[in-house]
Amino acid sequence: MLNAANTSKLQRRYSHTLILVTSIVAMLLLAGCGGTKVYNNDKTVVYNGAMYNVSAVKKVGSKSSGKLSDSNTVDLKGVTKKEFEAYLDEYDKVYVRMAFDLDGQEMLYRASSVDRWKDFQKMQSSFEKAGEQITSLMSDKKKMQLKLK
Repeated sequence: MLNAANTSKLQRRYSHTLILVTSIVAMLLLAGCGGTKVYNNDKTVVYNGAMYNVSAVKKVGSKSSGKLSDSNTVDLKGVTKKEFEAYLDEYDKVYVRMAFDLDGQEMLYRASSVDRWKDFQKMQSSFEKAGEQITSLMSDKKKMQLKLK
């Protein structure tokens, strides 16, 4: 009878140890199966060797202006071909400057002299695509960095 009692205690101890080990292994396995993902919200735009932190930016604006040879500055946002060519007829070249306004912080995108409408159109198209990429970065939770070309 003494042997039967010792065997029973040993079996109980063994079963308790087995349950404890199984519980610990199960908890470790379940800990790695978390369903919630936390995304870091530090968003940056890299352009022309400079890095701009856009994490806290609420509004992204754009500016497109032209400096004429008589030192006057004109707004080129929404300018038509006829209007731009009138500037070229009078001044030969227009120094075009395109930049993004990131809540008061300016990110210069392009600045160069233009002497043809076609060159201005290429600049404008590239500027608009960059704006779309920045907007896409801001709306995508998973995307953290944008490298503009």
